[in-house]
This record gives sequence, structure tokens and C-alpha cells, in this order.
Amino acid sequence: MAMRKAEREQAPGAETRGEASDSAAETPAQSSALLRRARDQLVEAGCPLSANDMTLAVFGARGATWARMLDSLLAGSPLFSRDGNDGLWRLSAWEIARQPLSEVEFAAVDIETTGLAPGRHRLIEVAAVIVTAGGELASFRRLINPERKIPQFITRFTGVTESMVARSARAGSVLPKLRDFIGQRPVVGHNVGFDLSFLNAESDRCGMGTAFPESGLDTIALARRYVTGMRRASLDRVALALHIPVHARHRALADARLTAQVFALLLARAREEGCETLEDLWRVSDGVAPARFSQPEPRPTGKIYLNPAWRQNFPTTPGVYLMRDAAGEVIYVGKAKCLRDRLASYYSQPLGYTRKMDGLLQSVVHIETRELGSELEALLVESQLIKALQPRYNVQLKNHELYPFIKVNLNSPWPRFYATREVAADGARYFGPFRSGRIVEVTLELIHKALPIRTCLRALPPEAPASDPCLRYHLKRCPGPCKGPLTPQAHRDYLAAVEEACAFLGGERDDLIARLKREMYEASARQDYERAARLRDALRGADQALLGQRLITGAVEANNLLIIYPSAVPGAVELYLIRHGRLARQRRVERAPDAISAAARELAGEAAALGAPPPCVGRNEVDQINIIARWISHHSDESDRAFFNLPRTLDDPAEIAVFADHVAATVGAQEPDADERPESDAALEEADDDIPEPDF
Repeated sequence: MAMRKAEREQAPGAETRGEASDSAAETPAQSSALLRRARDQLVEAGCPLSANDMTLAVFGARGATWARMLDSLLAGSPLFSRDGNDGLWRLSAWEIARQPLSEVEFAAVDIETTGLAPGRHRLIEVAAVIVTAGGELASFRRLINPERKIPQFITRFTGVTESMVARSARAGSVLPKLRDFIGQRPVVGHNVGFDLSFLNAESDRCGMGTAFPESGLDTIALARRYVTGMRRASLDRVALALHIPVHARHRALADARLTAQVFALLLARAREEGCETLEDLWRVSDGVAPARFSQPEPRPTGKIYLNPAWRQNFPTTPGVYLMRDAAGEVIYVGKAKCLRDRLASYYSQPLGYTRKMDGLLQSVVHIETRELGSELEALLVESQLIKALQPRYNVQLKNHELYPFIKVNLNSPWPRFYATREVAADGARYFGPFRSGRIVEVTLELIHKALPIRTCLRALPPEAPASDPCLRYHLKRCPGPCKGPLTPQAHRDYLAAVEEACAFLGGERDDLIARLKREMYEASARQDYERAARLRDALRGADQALLGQRLITGAVEANNLLIIYPSAVPGAVELYLIRHGRLARQRRVERAPDAISAAARELAGEAAALGAPPPCVGRNEVDQINIIARWISHHSDESDRAFFNLPRTLDDPAEIAVFADHVAATVGAQEPDADERPESDAALEEADDDIPEPDF
């Protein structure tokens, strides 16, 4: 049951309307596309439409046969309704939106998954709670067999193991029950777009078509409206601000219940401020003052400001685009697998779609496109352009010069770990760079909670007089070198703790997390719940923070590859030499065994000349290493790309020759697609800074 928030969604630009003759036997994917087309037509019109208008919009034709097909298509979806008196089709959400908030039942949903990418990763648990202004009415929870392995960090994060889901039903059996449980109720969630995108991706995969709404009421937006000072509105923070106790977390039913409790209190505050109907609540979540219900008005879109003639010249190849204002300044840089599809989406994008993009389309007077060989090249060029041009509407990838490091001066007799933004050749060890200061804070907190290492800045004996030790000494978190000379054994133990911390930061071991978990369980067993809670929070933050950092560290060591990628140029392939996680060289050659073999030999020789990786990852390399590592992870199981580990011995001509021949034979055996251009920008947009990060 898509609410008026469905107006946020972009109309599918790549769908054609000349497929009516084949509609009688549409596949589940085609049925889903037709339902989206019908929904988007109603959203764009902003009023109920006749069967003739709907059949023309959906099938591209009119007539009794098409009207019957439309009835069969729309009657089975909870998104649509039709009045028996006037025979007009309308969105079910329009009727629900007229109801008083005291009479509306909501469905708070939450999911657990094997990863963060809808369509590529799978559901492992779903839950929903029916809630009204008066409280919870019913609940639903099911584990789901994802039909694949569950990553270890997901098991650590959620507690869901492979043995728990081994005998559970698959998504195709569970999702229809969840859809029936939710019915036409408005969906509520914390970062609800993430949950709904996963549910719909799984529904499409299972052949259910458009089973769930594509938008819902987000408690993040409501919390920022009704809770003072709520900038980082994580579910825990919002619950704490509303004085709601937080117990078990990161299981679907527990999180859905917590979301329902949070929503009930936010709903009460909304009603106090004048929200009477569901439509008023939608307006509030959009940042608009409550108003009496009226028929939804069409929302202005980007086509008001963008020149329609530009669309004729947008290329269909991968590349980057630069949006310029009246002064010629680049105000936004983006990337796309298909530039025409991506840029066409701006014409239908509702104005104010995201707060940080307000004013962008109104300011654009020219769009420059640069065609590139592949999506990977587009990702990397976009990152380089954002760093060089600093466009004001690009909010990520601009601050690489500020990436922090963790420093430890091993020349000191009592080294300490601290954050720094300057790297110098002073004999100290530097770990990083990290993606944010928050990650550094969490990492340092983890080290200082697990190991007895000093944190103070005071001068130590014998250079300074002895002083009274601080609280960390009394808590046995520091040996107290400030109070005077210590035994040689105490000094050796301290240096061993420093080496353990260095090994942890270097990715060589992770037993610090195991130690903290053991301390957390021990604190809980002796009913020291305050300490157990602090350790739990530190572990949760460390798992999330260090995941991204390990990506950089692991990529530098593991990503020594030659990648063969279909080129946007017909009859050609792109060769990428990835050395120590970085893009070292790129070639475009004809898709012929001899040309590929020669290029592979040449690139292997250049890899040998590059030698060992630099001792430290530079600030300006962090984004490139992350982009390449994530791209490799995303595409490593696709058959139309080939990934070849470089030979360990790069100075042996015979081994390089065998390697080059193997590359040529493997790529030559693959049949090139008739149309190698990907269908959408899904993988690229996964890293787009226009999309909010999911809140687990």
C-alpha cells in the first residue's frame, strides 16, 4: 500500500510502452514493471483516472480487452482501488490518508540481511508489529533461509547463525505471509527505505511483483522534527532521548518493537502539534506544516528547470557528468553506467527529493558529459573530479585531506596511541588513514578498554618529577609510569601490550574484540550491567568502524589483479592493472586473443616495476582503494568480467607468458553480450552520495 510518499520515487525511464501485444503472458518481472508504471501514472496525474487513461499509460493501447487485462493486473495489488460508482482507478493510499490518526493502524517493520545491497544480498529475518496510537496489537516474525552462507560479521552483529536458518522457509514462502500481515497499513521503519528496498528486491526475485510499498513513514525524519537536537538519529539515540529502555537489539522483532514504541511517542507529539490525519503526518515528515487533507497535488519535478533539448544529446555509454551554474562553476559531479538513463531521471525527480540536494536542479544551466570505457573508470574519474573541483552539492569524497591517522611513537619508553592528521618521517608508526574521526575515536576507545596503555599527556620520570597516578591506574588500566620507576618486567609487559595493539591496528590479529566480549559476559554475570553496557556499545561501534578500515588494509595486501572488463567501445575490452589495491595502469584493446595476450604481458611487466607497496596509504588514495575493493567485491561473481591474480613471480618471463596465454584463452572463450551496456545504475548508485546509509 504505497502512500503519497510514492511521489518521491523516480519513474522508470528505461521502460517502453510498445510491449502491449506481449502483455497477455507477462513474466513476474514484467508484471512488476507494469504495476510501477500504473502507480507512477497516478502519482503524476495526482487524481483518479479512468480505465481508458490507465490502459493507454500502462499498455500503450485502449479497448475492452486491455481494460480487462488492467482489471486483472491492478485488482490483485493492494496499491490500487476503484470506486464502484465512478469506475476510476486511484491509489489506496489516498483513501487511507483521509483517516484520523487515532483510527489508523500502522505496521512497523524491520529486517536482518546478509549484507547491505538489495538484490545482491539476502534476507535472513523479517518482523512486523501492528501498532496504533494506543499501542501494539499484533506481531509477526520469521527466520528466512537465504540459500547462501551468512558472513561471520553478520552473525556476530545479529546473532543469527547458519544452523538457525537451515530449516527455515525461503523468502518465497515467507514474504506473502508478511505482505498479508501488513495489508494496506502504512509501513513505519527506522530508515524505512532500506527495509522496503530489500523486501521489494526479494519480492521481485521470488516472482511476487510489487508486493510492498516503495516508501513509508521514517522515524528518522519524525525524530529530527519532534526531538530537540537529534542530528544523528540512530534508533538507540532516539529511544534514549524518548526514555525508552533498549534491551535486545539487531534482531528483527526486537528492533521492530522498539521502532513501534518510538513511533507511538512521536505520533503523540505530532498530534499535539496539530496533525489530525495521515496526510498531515506525511506532510510533517516532508518538512511541511500540517494541513487539512486535499487531493494530492502533482509535485514539481526537475523538468521545470532542465532544458528538454539536452536529453537528445545524452550518450548511452558509461561516463561522468558535470552540472554547471550560470557562472560556469561545476556544482555537482556524478557518474553513470548509462549517462542517458541517469540524466533522464533528473527530469522526473521531485524537487526537494533530498534535503542536501535542494536548489541543485534550479541552478543548473549546462550539463557536460564525458564518455568513459566502463563503470569502474567512471567511479574513479568521479572521485578525482570531486577532489579537484570541490562541487558544493557533492557532500562526500571531498575531504580526503582531513583523513585522520592513529600514531604511536615507539621511540618513547612508554608509547601511547593518539589521533593525528599529520604524517611525518619521525620514526613513529602511523595506522590509517581512517575514513572519519569517529572511527578513530571508537578504535582508540577499544584499545584503551582492552589493554593497559597510558592515555595521559604528562611528562614522565626521569625527565619530570613523579606525580600521583590518575584513575586509569586505580582501575588497573595503566601501570602508572607517572608515579616513578617501574620494574623491568612491568616495562616489558607494557611494550608487549603496545605490540599487541599495533598488531590489531595492522590487521594481523583481532583477539582484542574477543577479550572485550569475554569481559562483557563476565561483567554481566556479576550483574555489573553498567560496565557490560559500555563494553557492548564499544564492541558494536568497533565492528562497524573497523569493517571499513579492514577493507583498506585487506585491499592493499590482496588486490593484485588484472581485470578484463567489457568496454563501451564495440569489439573492445578494458584491462585494469590493480596493484596493491590501487589502479596502476589501464589499457583498451581489441577483443582478440593476440591483442589481449600482448597487453597482459605488458601490464605484468609494469606490475613488476612497481615493486612493493608504499609503507603507508596516502590520504588521496583512500577513496580509490575503497572504490576498487568494493567494485571487485560486487562484481567478482559475474561471468562477463574476468579477474586474474597476478603471478607471484613477476620477473620470470616463462611464468608471465603462461599467465598472458591463460588470460587470453579465458577471455576469448567468453561470448560477448549483444548489448554489453548494463540495464541500470544500481551498482554505481550504491556508492552515490545522494543515498543515505542504512541504519542497522
